[in-house]
Amino acid sequence: MYNLKKINNFVLENYNHFFALILLSIYYFLSLIIFNEVVVKPHDNLDFTVVYDHVIGRIFNGDFDAASYFLSGTLKWFYIENIFYPTNLLHLILDNKQYYFTIEISKKILSYFAFYILAKSISKNKFSSSVSALVYSSIVNLEKLFGFGIVMMPYFLYLLINKKKLKPKHFFIIIFVGLNSTLVRDYLALCLLIPTSILIKQSLNNLNTMIGYFASISISIAISSIPIILSLIDINDIHRATFEINDYYLNLNNFLNNFLAYFSFERLKDLYPLPTLFLYFFILYLSITSRRKNLISLAFFIILIFTVSLFINPFLKNIFFSNFLNFLQGFNFQRIDRVLPLIISILIVYNLNLLNNSSFKKIIYFLSIFTVIIIQISIPTKEVGKLFLKNNLKENKYIELKKNVKNNNSYIKLAKLLLDRNNYKTNVFSHNLNSTNTFDNYYRFEEYSFIKSVVKQERVISVGLDPFIAVMSDIKVIDGYHTIYSMDYKKRFREIIADELEANDWLRKYYDNWGNRVYAFYNDSNKLLINFKAAKSVGANYVISAFPIKNVELESICENCRDNKDIFLYKIL
Repeated sequence: MYNLKKINNFVLENYNHFFALILLSIYYFLSLIIFNEVVVKPHDNLDFTVVYDHVIGRIFNGDFDAASYFLSGTLKWFYIENIFYPTNLLHLILDNKQYYFTIEISKKILSYFAFYILAKSISKNKFSSSVSALVYSSIVNLEKLFGFGIVMMPYFLYLLINKKKLKPKHFFIIIFVGLNSTLVRDYLALCLLIPTSILIKQSLNNLNTMIGYFASISISIAISSIPIILSLIDINDIHRATFEINDYYLNLNNFLNNFLAYFSFERLKDLYPLPTLFLYFFILYLSITSRRKNLISLAFFIILIFTVSLFINPFLKNIFFSNFLNFLQGFNFQRIDRVLPLIISILIVYNLNLLNNSSFKKIIYFLSIFTVIIIQISIPTKEVGKLFLKNNLKENKYIELKKNVKNNNSYIKLAKLLLDRNNYKTNVFSHNLNSTNTFDNYYRFEEYSFIKSVVKQERVISVGLDPFIAVMSDIKVIDGYHTIYSMDYKKRFREIIADELEANDWLRKYYDNWGNRVYAFYNDSNKLLINFKAAKSVGANYVISAFPIKNVELESICENCRDNKDIFLYKIL
């Protein structure tokens, strides 16, 4: 009876955390209910990060040549950005899928509790602290976080605000997180915590804490970023040296769209971030019209950071990068904006704590919780919509729909296309919900194990399929998605797709001015202009294709391999 009472008291004292964890779990539960598996957004996850983690796992388990799976063996080990992260030790006990979900779930939970600790130092209201922590965790985890720096930002800010002197345990946490963070993606935002803390406190009475934090995070991130620092030595040889930074006029023309994208890491056309947009504007309005100096300062700091983030890359490129600081050409200084969700979430706490108007409080609670729910259901519900349209629209109309979405066409055009019954295959809709965007379905291990048994140690190039699917089955490739690789390789690979690029101005600019995706781009599957002889000279002996290819340079090994209508294997003669 005593234990039951103890458990009951524990639940009552921590109901806010149970409520929060349930909301953060909606994404997983909804996916499992609908698809029997967790649906994953492929972009920067399944098509990039997971595959790099797989190769890192191979290296940590003794396959020191695993980096040679990439780009005909030309990728240098220090081009693997996160190879020094201590969390990579988990590869010794977890497989790829377990590692991915362990890290992802850890980031969601840690970001929630890190912000909750910060919020509780501002407000004694547990529910308000939980709601604001939910908003922060949901927003930052929309984007694939490459380290734990952004996850733990709220805790670091808590230390800067509340501690006059850091203890050994604080230094340990800062250093450990720094070792699992990145110079390129996290460091600038982590440095902005210092001016943020000054604006909140409206004083400089904890200078020792600031110095200790800055030194610890800088040294630890410098250690974790040794690979990135080494890559700077090769700046004239890596593809990022030719990155084209968008002109600021373009950013001005898309100001409002960028405003939303920078806060929620989503696009306005997706509709899902719209509640987030309403929440942000409402919070900014309340903060600017308040009489609290720290709230007004933080609100204008948000506007300043956002404005600077729009102009900083083109400004630095025109003034400095073209001259003596050319080694920073590929560094994205716009990532200072990664501190913005934290500041917005802090303003939510402050406003809930200070507002006397109960109606305004209810609006904040409603918008916050609604935003969290919308974010959590966004991936599964979008996948349901995509599968419904793919299964029921005529093939040409589905392709037209994707082009309209990609080109940001008006909602009126999209509505007309969707509402016209003649665009559908039949009057009886199919509700097949077999998603390809789950971990196992995306990588197609069974089919690719057969391909591996054929190609053995020889390299492949993929056409119409993600080339990194092959890498997950330990098949060596010449293509893929890489944030750092050699300029020489970019030029060599370009010969394979040169005719395709010249036939499509958008593809040409995409590859020449950016180039992270070293893919076998094509315009028309029925009129391929890919140079397979050039592919062989780069290192490929086989082609994996999503459709049949008729080419005298190719010998068919299997069509509809293993009864899959979208996998064809060819040998390059």
